[in-house]
Amino acid sequence: MTLPRRAVYATQPAQLRKQVTDALDQAIATPTEGQLFALIVPDSNRLTGAAAAAEAYRLLKHQDLNTVIFISPSHEGEFGRLSICRADTYHSPLGGVPGNDRLRHEFCDEDDDIFLDDAGHYHTEGVGAQLPFLQVLFPNRAFDIVPIVMGEETPAFCRELGVAIGEVMYGQQALLIATADVLRVDDSAVEEFAEALRAFDETELMHLLGGERLAIEGMGAVIVAIIAALHRGASRAEVLRYDPPTDTEIGAFACALWRD
Repeated sequence: MTLPRRAVYATQPAQLRKQVTDALDQAIATPTEGQLFALIVPDSNRLTGAAAAAEAYRLLKHQDLNTVIFISPSHEGEFGRLSICRADTYHSPLGGVPGNDRLRHEFCDEDDDIFLDDAGHYHTEGVGAQLPFLQVLFPNRAFDIVPIVMGEETPAFCRELGVAIGEVMYGQQALLIATADVLRVDDSAVEEFAEALRAFDETELMHLLGGERLAIEGMGAVIVAIIAALHRGASRAEVLRYDPPTDTEIGAFACALWRD
């Protein structure tokens, strides 16, 4: 799906910080008492996704976390593996954030399809659009990251990665952030998606997202978030905000998964 070029996040630190701060200040605070396991946020770096992203990130304002695991779709086509960025530090215009080397290798030990590989990384989408929100929210708090790109989104890969993340998150102050964009949707499919999300019904979500009525870039990341959160004992999942696609813009949604 090719759309006209629209406003994107700034590359200059001062302007980018203002864009993110303004979005967070305007976001509606949705209460989620309990332990937050995962967020689903827009993958694109278009400013039209900032409102949805901010509503999800506002939930982190009073959360404690040491590590953030990112799951993003590939923008380089399929490459048959799950790749974890090899860089020791991942940079945004607001500065660098260290990678968690111990967890990177733990992931690789968990599953034979997970590799240390830069394939699919270093795009303006995905992690590059997410770090500034965390850096603005936590200017004085040290945290590290594990960026993972899905080179394929088969059900087997989703289940493997979801279970691996659930295992690795055990005992960690870690959060999973999955990134995805809504490309095309029938109105009736939106409520079906919300119902399946609330029910943690991965089979129905795979069927819905793999069909014609709801096209999402980052389908695998959404499914992985469901599986990983459920593996960690999540009991609630909600769509916080949904902005439908238009003739000129992709759509955006924000979701949260947590345990009461």
